[in-house]
Amino acid sequence: MSDLREQKFLRLPQILQLIPIGKSTLWEKVKKGEFPKQIKLRPKISVWKASDWKASDVQTYRHTSTIIVMVYQMVTGYAMISFRELKQQYKQCSIEILKRLVGNGKIEGGDYVALNPKRNDSRLGSFRIDIQTGRFHDFATGDRGGSILDLASFVYDCNLLTAAQKLQELFPFLAGTSVAADTIPAKKKKLDTVYIWNRSTKAQHQYLNNKKVTIGNARVNLYEGNAQLVIPLTDSCPTSAKNLRIKGLQFVDENGRKSFPLPFKGLFHVVSDYVVSKETIVICEGYATTRSIAESIDYYVIAAMSACNLKCVVEKIAKQLPSSKIIVAADNDEAGRKYAEDVKQAVNTIEIVYPTYECNDFNDLYVAYG
Repeated sequence: MSDLREQKFLRLPQILQLIPIGKSTLWEKVKKGEFPKQIKLRPKISVWKASDWKASDVQTYRHTSTIIVMVYQMVTGYAMISFRELKQQYKQCSIEILKRLVGNGKIEGGDYVALNPKRNDSRLGSFRIDIQTGRFHDFATGDRGGSILDLASFVYDCNLLTAAQKLQELFPFLAGTSVAADTIPAKKKKLDTVYIWNRSTKAQHQYLNNKKVTIGNARVNLYEGNAQLVIPLTDSCPTSAKNLRIKGLQFVDENGRKSFPLPFKGLFHVVSDYVVSKETIVICEGYATTRSIAESIDYYVIAAMSACNLKCVVEKIAKQLPSSKIIVAADNDEAGRKYAEDVKQAVNTIEIVYPTYECNDFNDLYVAYG
């Protein structure tokens, strides 16, 4: 905290960096006299004297906030995240989140155009979502909202807090870095990952039957009477099942609904046999797509688990195995092509291939033509 007094004045963003608190809470505490009073420079610009903020008070409040976060997590099962941080994290994976919320659509300029999920919408055009912010507007009905939280609230017909929790449940990385990685709930989830994997077995699963692929390196776990596919995620390429370092899991239910109990950015699943040569590596999005490829060719095949994770995984594999040839087997839709081209710009040595015969992905191709 020694640099705190080196500044003569502090602006609001600097205060919020020092103390994990929302704007409204800060202003309320200023009004009650619990925090130093601001100095008005202009009608919309306020500053604080750095000397008014005691280092000990700041540290005490940060410690208290951490305890509050941990208690909240233990009681609710959700990470306490700020709406501001969630909106910021959303930008990392906007297309994937929008596809999950409102279904497949198309990209027009900066908008994602889809069918309105709350009415009997039959044609694309009137329901538009700003990709950067999640701001949406249906010109036919007047439905509108100003952020991704408003969109989730609209889709799930709930308040903003519940919408934030639902988004976090579907995409845990939206919690960002506001909660320390070594909190009690995070430790418990890491233990649960190993426990769930060890209790899972090789078995048939309806999702795999629908996709006409075999289980590969995944397993099946019974949870409350329902069979869920359990896919192990790692951050390095194992040479056998014994040295597989499981860092996370993906769950897929029998209807194909997917979820991640922990953040999965940078993690991936090795779909092919672990002993296959790594001279050529094929990387693509989902499990069924990569299983289709692994069952068709004798290459080392990796699933990035989502389009928004593709770039991070390719960069990691290129760094770990610099002599390997990397092929990205991309989905043949607008979002798939966009993410594949982003990867190509980041790692220009890769090759990109798309499914033929007007198929959307390689599982469609596999099912249709074998």
